[in-house]
Amino acid sequence: MLAVLAFSACSSNSDEGSGQQFWTVTLQASMDDATSRALSEGASNVITASFAVNDEVVVVDADGSTIVGILRADAAGVNTTLKGSLNVASLANGEVVTLRYRSATATYDGQVGTLAGISTGQDYAEGTLTVSTKSPLTFTADNVTLSAKQSITKFSFTAGGNSVNVETFGIAATGLVQSIATNATEAVGPVTGTLATASADVYVALRNNSGEKQTYSFMVKGGDGHWYTGTKKANLENGKNYTASVTLTQLPALTNESAEGTIGVVGNLPAIVVNFSGTKKAVALMNVGALCPEAYGSYYTFANRASGLSNGWYVPEQLELGALVAKSNAWGAQNGVNGRTFTIGSNSLFFPAGGLDDGDNVPADLWQVSVLGYYWSSLSASDTMAYCLSFGSSSISTLSDYKIDGLSIRPFHAL
Repeated sequence: MLAVLAFSACSSNSDEGSGQQFWTVTLQASMDDATSRALSEGASNVITASFAVNDEVVVVDADGSTIVGILRADAAGVNTTLKGSLNVASLANGEVVTLRYRSATATYDGQVGTLAGISTGQDYAEGTLTVSTKSPLTFTADNVTLSAKQSITKFSFTAGGNSVNVETFGIAATGLVQSIATNATEAVGPVTGTLATASADVYVALRNNSGEKQTYSFMVKGGDGHWYTGTKKANLENGKNYTASVTLTQLPALTNESAEGTIGVVGNLPAIVVNFSGTKKAVALMNVGALCPEAYGSYYTFANRASGLSNGWYVPEQLELGALVAKSNAWGAQNGVNGRTFTIGSNSLFFPAGGLDDGDNVPADLWQVSVLGYYWSSLSASDTMAYCLSFGSSSISTLSDYKIDGLSIRPFHAL
């Protein structure tokens, strides 16, 4: 899926005099089976595209530190004109600039399972141009090709021979890209989504640059309230469209008769049975706020540690976390995400190393992500501190942390 931008009338003065920094650029652009805001599905599941009015192409300098400007489509259709003002102050002759369709960054997490959702949320393509002269602003080529940086897959799911209508999904695999920063740095991790209405057809944009066949793990909640798991092997290529049918297994209900290591559902969440000195408890497979085991989920201060918990789920006691630490465990990566894996019977339980929010009230300002993991217990240590589970690559223990910090929650449930 490629967008070809044919350049004409490369630039014109936007103000008079020498030392000019801003140049107005007008480009003739055309779509060639490209990703775009207007995505539609035709025969044989071929996704076609066209520009929408005010579609944006963001221009970024060579090291990704500066957004040079934004070009916008002035008409809808396969062919359009892109116009905008570019600031050449940070550019140099011979510098390679990157043009990114829709946004300077990309986020593949938080999808809604539809083509329209991908169009406005994950539709991302880029290409490059080399600056010939800064004043006037010209490029060494008359055209640029914007290449799609993800694939789009239309998933259908079955369990026991019956179609599954999907309400939420989590997809994890080694090399799966969760986001791309302005400087092109990629963060790997699971891709999750919630559909407005449960559907048998789920569209997901996925980016994986490993170039190898990977095993994709699925955690699905159906519109029927049941939870399902499954896997599918694939080698996804950016810019291509796929259809895939995934066979799922419905998770059974857990009871006190379930053996240690049994994976199933209790209190409407997937969990595993853990034997703590003769007392069986269910430990959730996912953090609070997460949709699959590899996702970090939400971060809570100690005062808000029980937020979002219901149906009998609770924040574990310090002694329960200590008993979990006594189980066989090891640091490593699950589907490309660092964390601690506990051996429970014949199965395993994964805690991702999501770091913590250091309490400085800066949104999404997380500390030691992918390096350390912090999980609240229910017990205070003092007026300002509370006990938690803490681990890294070389150690694991229960210790105390400041109550104002935002930590992960892994809930427990009685059986």
